[in-house]
Amino acid sequence: MSKAGVYKTDITPPLGIDFIGYHRPGGIKSIEERIYSTAFVFETDTDKTVFISIDNIGMLIEDTTKIRERIAAELDIPFENITVVFTHTHSGPATASSDEIVQSYKRLLMENTVMSAVKAHENRRLAEVGWNVTLGEIGVNRREETSEGKVMMGTNEQGPVDKRIGILAIRHQNDHTLLGAIVFCTAHPNVLKSDSDCLSGDYPGVTRGILEGILACPVIIVQGAAGNINATYRGSQAALKQMAYALSGSVLTMIPSLTYKGISRLKTTSTLLPMRLIEIPKPDGIYKMASNAQEQWGVNTSRWLERVLEKYEQHDRQITIELEIQSFQINEGSFSGIPMEPFSESALIIQEKLDNPIAFFGGYTNGYLGYLPTKEAYPFGGYEVELNPVVYGPITQLWMPPAEETNQRVIDTVVERLK
Repeated sequence: MSKAGVYKTDITPPLGIDFIGYHRPGGIKSIEERIYSTAFVFETDTDKTVFISIDNIGMLIEDTTKIRERIAAELDIPFENITVVFTHTHSGPATASSDEIVQSYKRLLMENTVMSAVKAHENRRLAEVGWNVTLGEIGVNRREETSEGKVMMGTNEQGPVDKRIGILAIRHQNDHTLLGAIVFCTAHPNVLKSDSDCLSGDYPGVTRGILEGILACPVIIVQGAAGNINATYRGSQAALKQMAYALSGSVLTMIPSLTYKGISRLKTTSTLLPMRLIEIPKPDGIYKMASNAQEQWGVNTSRWLERVLEKYEQHDRQITIELEIQSFQINEGSFSGIPMEPFSESALIIQEKLDNPIAFFGGYTNGYLGYLPTKEAYPFGGYEVELNPVVYGPITQLWMPPAEETNQRVIDTVVERLK
């Protein structure tokens, strides 16, 4: 017996709420498109798992944990069997500030997401699933090398990109109508920039609208290892449509050749990896990091500076935090995710080591911490390596970049689990 259920809930926020992704004074002024939380439930005779997508840049781990705990209690399944991914739209609402509107919205979002899982569970029907994968040109490496041998945000045409676009399609066993589809791809949903004051799911939202209109079922877009990958087209409504047409077109080419079968393998595993952060430098190094972030990104670094100097003075220079690595497997395909933004190279290495083109790896899973660069990226610096902890550390508690060996340890853990 194999069953699946799906349910989609509107989580559109009120106008005026703050954006997160790009700073835009005045908050959300209009609604370009509504945003959603969508839950899938998969079940066999021995296993049951929940896979949820939320239109948000990425909530904090503590908030995502509360969602998972409540769903686990409601459905009486293990906490580790619940996966929450975020589309990472840069034109969505904030959820991490103390603002009263933000806190009120976050509570509603959490309630609706739990309800989505419960309703998806109630909607379970006999089902079959099918995997397929193709290649598409929707992302470009953004780590552009400067004449000084460092890296800046830009375009690196020769840089590695995971070009795979995958689909896990689910259909009713009896009448073969589609129940839902999960699309996997890799490119930052930052098509709309700070000059846009509209709420938008960015290209995942527009793509989903196109596909749902054609396939007549709920669709979610799961982000891959996009830490160093920008969208190919950016900066306008026209670019948004270009991205959505390119992605939806690639997905639709795969539909006719899908082969469906019952769920013979269903497994979700979770591993907690102790992640060491780079040792906090001496005060002159701390001030230099703060100065660089302020100059390059125009952010107020006083909170980060105060907290990191305090840690240094308290001899708390070596910080270790736990990193959850979760793998969701269904039949021959899988998605493994972490609450960070890994680089595209990592996904390609995992695919190669497993010799499986439908073994996907990505970030924005079960919360958000910051970036996970490859070891080779550290000498070049740049936002993803050096500056992100300064900008977002006071919110995520990732005060310093991960130690250089972390990415390889994550890859090894994923491969070991899936093998």
